[in-house]
Amino acid sequence: MHNPLISTILELLHQHPHGMSEYEIFKRLGEHEGFSNIGHQGSLPLFQKHFMIMNGLYQLQQSLWDEEHLALDISPLKIFIARPTTEGDAIHPAIAESIELRLYYLDWSNLVETTEEDVIALHQNFWDRLNYDEGRNTALATLDLDEGASSTEIRTRYKKLAAEHHPDRGGNRNQFIEIRKAYELLKTFL
Repeated sequence: MHNPLISTILELLHQHPHGMSEYEIFKRLGEHEGFSNIGHQGSLPLFQKHFMIMNGLYQLQQSLWDEEHLALDISPLKIFIARPTTEGDAIHPAIAESIELRLYYLDWSNLVETTEEDVIALHQNFWDRLNYDEGRNTALATLDLDEGASSTEIRTRYKKLAAEHHPDRGGNRNQFIEIRKAYELLKTFL
């Protein structure tokens, strides 16, 4: 599928050689005619516009590399065109690093088939993961485990501490609750 945003995105990137965020690109595109078939209510239209921008960026990343040997670096906070730091690279370094994300955005069916419910689930998953990442270190410390603890180590340590601190066995109720909360958080993404 041809993405109608590509030429406008490229023009914006050339106008801002020091880079732009995805949000800035989103704002500059505003009511671009490429968005004419997208609704205005709910989370789905926002996702669809984001998807089209990212699709355009990843298409540009490949074509700029193939045609001009220019590197398009894509991150949420800064997107910019640069000359590669090493000569003779056969593949754009960022293309090799972000293959899964790149493939997702280059597959137009992900735009067409995504529903409002899917977008809501994606948002919830994002917030769950963010909350998990923020609480992970505290939970590991509560269970007296290192950052790289395996799922087996987490379960084993939880069982040991839960047995030691269970209120029915004379343990501290509040400490037992903290141990249980730490385990529940860690096992969410085991």
